[in-house]
Amino acid sequence: MKKVKIISIDGGGVRGVIPALILQALEEKIQLRTKNKHSRLVDFVDFFAGTGSGGVITCALLNPDDKLKAKAKFSTEEVNNFFHEFCLKAYSKSHLHKIQTLGGLLNDKYTDKALNTLFTEQFADNKFSQLIKPCIIAAYDLDHRRAHFFNQHNAMITKAKDFHIKDVARVATATPTYFQAVNIKSELGISYPLIDGAVFANNPGMCAYAETRKMYFENIKNPISKDMYLLSLGTGLPERQYTFHEAKNFAPGQWTKPLLSIVRSGNAETVTHQLKWLFDAEKNKNGFLRINPDLKNASNKFDAASKSNLKALKEAVDDYISKNESLLNEIVQNLVPIEKALE
Repeated sequence: MKKVKIISIDGGGVRGVIPALILQALEEKIQLRTKNKHSRLVDFVDFFAGTGSGGVITCALLNPDDKLKAKAKFSTEEVNNFFHEFCLKAYSKSHLHKIQTLGGLLNDKYTDKALNTLFTEQFADNKFSQLIKPCIIAAYDLDHRRAHFFNQHNAMITKAKDFHIKDVARVATATPTYFQAVNIKSELGISYPLIDGAVFANNPGMCAYAETRKMYFENIKNPISKDMYLLSLGTGLPERQYTFHEAKNFAPGQWTKPLLSIVRSGNAETVTHQLKWLFDAEKNKNGFLRINPDLKNASNKFDAASKSNLKALKEAVDDYISKNESLLNEIVQNLVPIEKALE
């Protein structure tokens, strides 16, 4: 039976290296299955969702080719290279900025100058409506105090919902205390003051489920969980632990970053629990899969972008892949049914 295939990518700062590398591993397996080195993962997925670094990765995955607008510009390997460059440039600060902000106490920890340059280089003036597949990226509207969702399918309908991809990617990085909030404009010139959606949906899996429920996919209209195959990609475990002795002595200002971490991980775990129940209820237990590898020797810090930690993150993923080859093969079989592989 045909399923609506969905990939959801968590936020996690530098740890976005983990889902990016897993996606690359899946694409390589797809190329082997189809016997076509030009096969792209995105060609076999119906819908994407991203928050934070997952939103940045989603934008890169679905960015259209300069000439063939219906095709992805980047392979997953190129997306990985881009994300690696993103980490090195985004989470870097000058000595002057450290002094001016007292190490991030007086203002956001990082500036966005390098980010804006990088996003302009990668996405040029492409619009969100031009992304090659339906997707949703979560943000939070400070003015209206409500969730804001960038929808590719809605952007195709009205300029009021369309934005530059580079602006959406910048919003996805606007995590409080790390980067400033962003005020962007739609194609109709309407302003939106936004921050990263990780404050309420660090795991966007439930957002993906809710959005696809309203949509039509070939011969599947308003799919429910029994009609879906949803792969949810986390950014690594374990999260930083806080002892009771440590937490009870926190001053108000010391709670800021622990709270952000707790909100992110708490949301991810809750959404995973809810989705498992939804898919179990429709007797489609194998239709939902959550991958969230152990970090091993890598840091769990949101902004640990040293070359040594990026290497440690890759080693953690390599270790996971080597121990879960059969699982990844099963995912590819679900994404690329045998009739598609033979086309």
